[in-house]
Amino acid sequence: MTRTQAERRASTQAKILDATVEALVHVGYAGASTTEICKRAGVSQGALFRYWPTKGELLADAAKHLLGRVTEAYEQAFAGRGGVGAREALEGLWETYRQPDLQAAVELYVAARTDPELAAALARIEPAHRANLHRIAVQVLDPGLVALPGFSDFVELALAAVQGAAMSAAVVDASHDVVLGALEQVVNLLAPR
Repeated sequence: MTRTQAERRASTQAKILDATVEALVHVGYAGASTTEICKRAGVSQGALFRYWPTKGELLADAAKHLLGRVTEAYEQAFAGRGGVGAREALEGLWETYRQPDLQAAVELYVAARTDPELAAALARIEPAHRANLHRIAVQVLDPGLVALPGFSDFVELALAAVQGAAMSAAVVDASHDVVLGALEQVVNLLAPR
């Protein structure tokens, strides 16, 4: 069966995005040159730059690509299960942040601090990603938790705390139990008695 031009283009773009994520996971931001990415994807530099005129745009699309995969996996882990408790949802979030793909995304966000082009590109995808995370939290968590005052702020706190703990765990043996336990205590304090 002959593929259409659009199918070939989509296939090439997917290969490049997957290779970008793979390079970020295995050689980090500093080692994820366009040459390295092209080698992993089996495409020419011309093919890469045909779809992404700058490396910042490629990296932002790669972040969007991998964040979509990771959030989909998190959502699937709780599919068909409503009313998940805070501790179980936080454990799932911790496991999600420990995945190599998400570690690569964290590395991109850190690199954006000194790379204005990357920062601007990531800023374009961040609002939709955050909205998606909040949508999943509402779907997954117990309705009593969702109804708590400041629930949206708690979601942001949980994301920031788990992300920070996951980043620390790459360097020191940080106990996720401390972070998850503290977040669970916050929920218990907010929950009506």
